[in-house]
Amino acid sequence: MKKLIVLIIAVLVLTPVFSQDMFKQLTDKYSDQDGFSATMITNDMFDLYLRKKNIEKDSPVYETLKKLDNVLVASQSKFGSKEEIDVKGLHSEILSNYQKGNYTLLKTEKKMGEDIKVYLKKSNDKVNSLALVTASSTSVNLVEMNGDIDLASLSELSDALSIRGLENLYKINGGSSFQFYGGTFTAPEYLYNYSRDFFNEDRLIELQQRIKEQGSLSEEQVEKYQQQAKEMGLKQAEMAEKYRQMAEQYGRKPIFLSYPGDTNTVYYIDGKKVKVVDIKNLDREKIDGIEVNKMEDDEGNVIYITTKKKKK
Repeated sequence: MKKLIVLIIAVLVLTPVFSQDMFKQLTDKYSDQDGFSATMITNDMFDLYLRKKNIEKDSPVYETLKKLDNVLVASQSKFGSKEEIDVKGLHSEILSNYQKGNYTLLKTEKKMGEDIKVYLKKSNDKVNSLALVTASSTSVNLVEMNGDIDLASLSELSDALSIRGLENLYKINGGSSFQFYGGTFTAPEYLYNYSRDFFNEDRLIELQQRIKEQGSLSEEQVEKYQQQAKEMGLKQAEMAEKYRQMAEQYGRKPIFLSYPGDTNTVYYIDGKKVKVVDIKNLDREKIDGIEVNKMEDDEGNVIYITTKKKKK
């Protein structure tokens, strides 16, 4: 009987221990490497996040989070790093852990230069451990969760926890997509939020019109547009990642000082209302300070820029 009890306990704690070992393995090896980030949250810390985000007990996010034992998030990015970062080596190391750890490969996909793999463990028809591994030529990301897991509601945890890497959860069930002329680019909701800053309604109508015109284009022209769409999508993905990192660092969404078609931001330079083109032509070295205020209707921003005064 004693052996049986020990065996049951060993099975119950095996998954959390695997996760803790993975966290220790990665942090011991990569914590001093530029662009590396790792977070390990256990169940006793979830209440802190729930209170911080004012999540109600009847919320689906609350129920999903309370059923989890722990969450491990790790990422390595080459953006802005002067070091020689081996993302392929780290990617292979992470995959090896799950391939040898009795995990089942649920999903594998290659899309827009990114490799996506989802591994899981089941017990009595319930998913009790899940790992999402994504990698591109510039970054590798890992999200591992243990506990009573509901696959359908996992993507909602990204906003609740605000941890770098969790935005990739939408990839478990597939992402939303929007269409450029010449192609389709799949992206998460946070990328949509940023894309609205670049494309106003008139611009989107123009792009839709170009899609309709493709019926009369040659194969060579269509191929050219498709390549342009792919490049545009990749650039937006990289920009969105940079903006997300800025939002995480400063605790708010970045505000664009200039972009085409914006009607929700009003600019002032030294007390004088100016146009977007004046902001674009402004020498950054001459900026002394920037103040950002919400409009009274909370529908936009008012940005006051003061410039350095010339010495007399």
